[in-house]
Amino acid sequence: MRLLLVMWCMMIPVCNQGCGQEQQGVFQFFPVPNLKFNFDRDVPFKQADFGDNFLRQIVGDRDQQKQQLARIEVSEADESKLGKNQFSLFAKKLKSQRIGLTDKGKDVAYLHQLINKLRPLMTNRDRFSSISIYVADSPLTDARSFPGGKIVVFRGLLKFVTNEAALVGILGHELSHLDRQHQLEQFKNSLLAQQTINGGVKDYEQFAGFSQVMMNSFMTPYALEQEKEADLDGCRWAFQAGYDPRELAEIFRRLNDRFPDRQNQAPSFLRSHPYHIDRFMAIRDASRELIKTTPGKQLIRGRENLRRRQAHQ
Repeated sequence: MRLLLVMWCMMIPVCNQGCGQEQQGVFQFFPVPNLKFNFDRDVPFKQADFGDNFLRQIVGDRDQQKQQLARIEVSEADESKLGKNQFSLFAKKLKSQRIGLTDKGKDVAYLHQLINKLRPLMTNRDRFSSISIYVADSPLTDARSFPGGKIVVFRGLLKFVTNEAALVGILGHELSHLDRQHQLEQFKNSLLAQQTINGGVKDYEQFAGFSQVMMNSFMTPYALEQEKEADLDGCRWAFQAGYDPRELAEIFRRLNDRFPDRQNQAPSFLRSHPYHIDRFMAIRDASRELIKTTPGKQLIRGRENLRRRQAHQ
């Protein structure tokens, strides 16, 4: 039964994973053009079959996995190589779609100003000698980061945000992925699998553990957890930098209004991002708690700063 469930999961044609604000879909393994997939209708299992217990059986205990991955060291040089490769593939994909990518201009300079406000708040800031910023000439409301310290912001996102506070929150989200090494998790799982193979698999328990490691090496079953962590970091860092974190929540409320039919019914471990409305409520609640800590504090929204592309001083 469990194997059959996994096979169904791997056969589901689903949308591409990314760090973008516009996405709330599921992972894309086998893209099929013009196919409208409905999980409840097209899969002969109930969503309850894919709960936390199912995920734990398939990929192992999350706390134990975190402890294992924490012991896997990835050098700055290896992270940089991994990021360059991923970024190169991403740039080629944009080029094939005739989407320009630039690291120059007023928008890029403005984004650098905002990044410089947030970098001191990163735990692993010294790991990155610099953060490279690129703007993609696309109407998508999207942004994403790559290992080694590269961030791409789509021009559609710059047009969608209404103030500097919201943009700072989004940049904080992307920096959080770098700071927490979220993009390195699959790479670390691959290294862990290699270590397991080299050590030998001698009994069923070791084989079961090895199977879970291999599953994790090509899936990211805890992507939703990572996105939630990055959302809350972006919210907290925006507040610490003097901005109103509620403006980040407002972005997801507007995205939910903009794409009301985007919520799919796939189980959580197959979705790359939480639902927009869930992100709105989580960030809204976190913002309220932060604001309670310093009542009366004047918070920056920076509508005019965004318009002029000049960071608040």
